[in-house]
Amino acid sequence: MIDFFEIDESNKTIKILNLDDLSIEDLNKYISELQQEIDRVNLEIRRKDSFKKNAEEFFK
Repeated sequence: MIDFFEIDESNKTIKILNLDDLSIEDLNKYISELQQEIDRVNLEIRRKDSFKKNAEEFFK
């Protein structure tokens, strides 16, 4: 699998890719990787939200 992600460590962002250089197959793989990353981020958001709710309940 091609690793499409390049991280800009100073800004904590993903660098923009030039999509003109990618084939349709590579673009589909890129979409798949992005969806996996979205799923991973959503899971982390749910995890942190759960911790926050538990802390709020504890300190009521």
